[in-house]
Amino acid sequence: MSIDFSGIYPALPTPMKAGGEINLEALKKLVDFEIDQGVNGLYVGGSTAESFLLTEDERKKIAEIVLNQSAGRVKVIVHTGCGGTDAAVRLSKHAKENGADAISSVPPIYFKYTTEEIIAYYLDLMELSDMPLVVYNIPAFTGINMTQGPIKELFKHPRVLALKHTNTNMYELERVLSHNPSLIGLNGYDEAFLSGLSMGAKGMIGSTVNFMAPKFIAIKKAFESGQNLEAFRIQGQVNEIVETMVEAGVFNAVKYAMKLQGIDCGICRGPFKPLTDHDKKRVKDVLQKNLVIA
Repeated sequence: MSIDFSGIYPALPTPMKAGGEINLEALKKLVDFEIDQGVNGLYVGGSTAESFLLTEDERKKIAEIVLNQSAGRVKVIVHTGCGGTDAAVRLSKHAKENGADAISSVPPIYFKYTTEEIIAYYLDLMELSDMPLVVYNIPAFTGINMTQGPIKELFKHPRVLALKHTNTNMYELERVLSHNPSLIGLNGYDEAFLSGLSMGAKGMIGSTVNFMAPKFIAIKKAFESGQNLEAFRIQGQVNEIVETMVEAGVFNAVKYAMKLQGIDCGICRGPFKPLTDHDKKRVKDVLQKNLVIA
């Protein structure tokens, strides 16, 4: 397998109508908007998409729409993680059948699985779907750190092509990449992208990429050309935006930012709470200050 998964990927939100159903037309518009920004690929069905608040059928439909609309213009990674192996395998097979470039998954959550059980989960996803895998490490959400202990052996598997490292421990990222030279590191925390690049990441998958991909593309370009002060300056702009959005409620803030860009993504499903008018103003102000919107 020789697919290069380096680059910038927005973690797509799931556009919702007022009644809570998925807005498929807005999703198509979102796909085109992201590709027009110059991203390298799309990450579908992850945390930003509210994956664990969606039904299995909804997740399949979203993947179908994104894959059809993108039409091979960029790479598409479909997150198929579920609470159990059977559903995750069904989603992974579906991604394969519809032309995804790779699957991705958080480790199985809620029950306290052994390391052997977690590794077996990932092996089942890869082998039963015949797909390459992007491991999604997000210990703050799952309680499982994929870059610590014996579980790191998973990265030696030939089908594990990339790591989505949503963790601020960049030492662990650097060590995993050092011991697995063919593995592509993709930073998962937007506010730490420059840090990730300095420790060997070759790109990122992030929520705020949706509405300001040019800033992340510029950070990567500046870093790779040795313009570190410029990269740091742009990262500071990103971080001011991220700080405000996290305080407001990041997933709904991302959807609101997309509305300001002309794509109405609605609001997140409960128990997420909609943004207040005060927080909407804060988000709009910080986006204008940092030249994301007019």
